[in-house]
Amino acid sequence: MQKPVEIEAFTEITPTAPISAELHGERAKCLQRLVRLELPVPPTVAVSFPTVRSIAADDPPDIKALLSHFRKDQLISVRPSSQDADWGGPGAVLNIGMNSHRHAALGNQIGHEAADDLFARFISGYAVHVARLDPDLFDPAEASISAMLAAFEEETDQPFPDKPEVQLAEVLKSMARAWEGTTARLLRQAKGAPADAGLGLVVQAMALGLGPDESGSGVIQFVDSKTGKPQVTGRYLGQSQGRDAIGPATGALYLTKDPRGPSLEELAPEVFADLQRYGDVCRTRLREEMEIEFTIDGGVLSIIDAVRIQRSARANVRIAVALAKDEVISRDEALMRVEPGALPELLHHQIDPAGARDVFAEGIAASPGAATGRIVFSSRAAQASQSRDEPCILVRRETTPEDVRGMHAAVG
Repeated sequence: MQKPVEIEAFTEITPTAPISAELHGERAKCLQRLVRLELPVPPTVAVSFPTVRSIAADDPPDIKALLSHFRKDQLISVRPSSQDADWGGPGAVLNIGMNSHRHAALGNQIGHEAADDLFARFISGYAVHVARLDPDLFDPAEASISAMLAAFEEETDQPFPDKPEVQLAEVLKSMARAWEGTTARLLRQAKGAPADAGLGLVVQAMALGLGPDESGSGVIQFVDSKTGKPQVTGRYLGQSQGRDAIGPATGALYLTKDPRGPSLEELAPEVFADLQRYGDVCRTRLREEMEIEFTIDGGVLSIIDAVRIQRSARANVRIAVALAKDEVISRDEALMRVEPGALPELLHHQIDPAGARDVFAEGIAASPGAATGRIVFSSRAAQASQSRDEPCILVRRETTPEDVRGMHAAVG
């Protein structure tokens, strides 16, 4: 009888490590591919599905052994890694390991303002996402570090955790239990996930994105998500972390040279050139158009993650055709990448999603696509319009069987 293979609780992501999407999730597997492509991915450890289930059941792994994969005093992040990225997962927690000692040390290294920002971000994220406290009490823009620490102790009857291993253990438990919650389970089942779908977690060394020299974070992709045409899109925000650049924060830069404002290409041309090269590597070696999340820390570029670009059905066809023309994928694979359910959208005229428009009314479309014509409000008016060779759009509060002839007569 064959001996069952023992599954490691957590595994450092290296080019040869036994990482799989079925055991560690899609994000972990993609990060391994990026490591194999020699992209500058920070040190990362993947926590397996069974381990996350054990954590949710209050049976954690050896946290000190997990932290031994990172250098002493290294700040880390934890992100979800489900088997299918579309199934979602709990929000990422950044800057784990921040405490009063690390705060003081970083103040001397990167400046007191940047160190304060890091500590405030972590207290806020931990209080809201791990301890489940009122976000209004932990807004870094409104409350000082001392005020947030005092509020945490008042709300939980215990001081803010100082030890990195305690912080990490609580973050892992919070994310594991969030995945097992009833609401989360129903939401992912609605997206096609099985009831027993597992969650992996990736623990990654932080590239801070705050401090002297050029530091910040951003996202970049090399095709338009709506049309599929080649186009560099994304944002970069100095002195930021995670996906701050695509949020409501002001001051984000364009990526390429743009008459509307400053760009990353002008600010850091070497970093921008590296991002373009990494995008091409991902396209040819991963055989897909990817959105790359990156951080610049003191002028040094790190690739934090890369995910398949979310796209319209029309863009998906254009991307598949382009990959086939460039012989990145076969013609047969390009054909198989077009979902049958997308055909109705593809076979109708469409409105340019980026085009200017004046919206004067909203309603529910009774048919897909776009049409141009005079508005009519009855089936009889639609038939009369057709008899005059005048295209029309039939608008009704609610369609009835008597409207069928008008629907055939109207162009929309």
